[in-house]
Amino acid sequence: MPPQTQSQSRRRTGNHDGSDNLRKRRQSRRNNDSDGSELSEEDQDGDVDMDKAGDGTEDQLVKKLVRYALACEYARIPVRRDGIRDKVLGNNPRSFKRVFEGAQAHLQKVFGMEMVELPAKEKRTLKEKQKANARKANSQSNTSSRQYILVSTLPREYRSQSIIAPSRIPSTPEEAAYAGFYTMVISLVVLNGGELSDTKLRRYLARLNASQNLPMDKTDNVLQKMVRQGYVDRVVEKSDADEDAITWCVGPRARVEIPPESIAAVITEVWGDLPDDFNKKLQRSLGIEDTGLAENGIPEE
Repeated sequence: MPPQTQSQSRRRTGNHDGSDNLRKRRQSRRNNDSDGSELSEEDQDGDVDMDKAGDGTEDQLVKKLVRYALACEYARIPVRRDGIRDKVLGNNPRSFKRVFEGAQAHLQKVFGMEMVELPAKEKRTLKEKQKANARKANSQSNTSSRQYILVSTLPREYRSQSIIAPSRIPSTPEEAAYAGFYTMVISLVVLNGGELSDTKLRRYLARLNASQNLPMDKTDNVLQKMVRQGYVDRVVEKSDADEDAITWCVGPRARVEIPPESIAAVITEVWGDLPDDFNKKLQRSLGIEDTGLAENGIPEE
């Protein structure tokens, strides 16, 4: 039998290597198809298991929620739970709890803030109360507002104006004036038992010269802005008379952002020289046991 030539040997070796490579490619393709079928069975409900997806996916969702919360707070609009599901979680609705807790930890550690749920909107008018009672009789009502805002978690000694200064947009003076105005209006509403008629509010604003002292806009426009942002509620009670009864109440954002202790500090600062029984009267008016104020009106540390 004639000896094999060198070219024939190379061809046979090449054919053997090619068949081995072909078998390896087929085996790899079968493995990939098997993995794909397993993934499709796991994700057939449209959700991704965050534990199996890896920490990277959850970290990205946490950062996305932090950015979303900061953007909402910048515009002074609440962080809505439905908005979190639609704009942050997407196809991962089951990961809400882990992502929310991760965002809370990041906000506290980096920004010194946390998300706090707003109280449910109160039923003010007779018609709203009747509807609420009807729903409560038919089914168990849900008192959760499903809305959040950012509040500071810094200790009291770090909540000074030099550290937490007013926003520079649109400008620091305008933002400071706006914060002072809505705090004053909310204080007046609280001191009047939580409700203030429109006529009485206009009288207070006239004494404050609000139409001349507000640098940002007309008084009515600023009040409308406060309603949109949740600082106050404007309740209109329809009546058979010529004019509807308008009442101003404390809004859900103000109930979280401006506690009675802050109102007490503002009133004390504006009052000046305090009478002997000032603190007791202030406590009774605000419905709190202790305002945390010293005799000189400065908040105690």
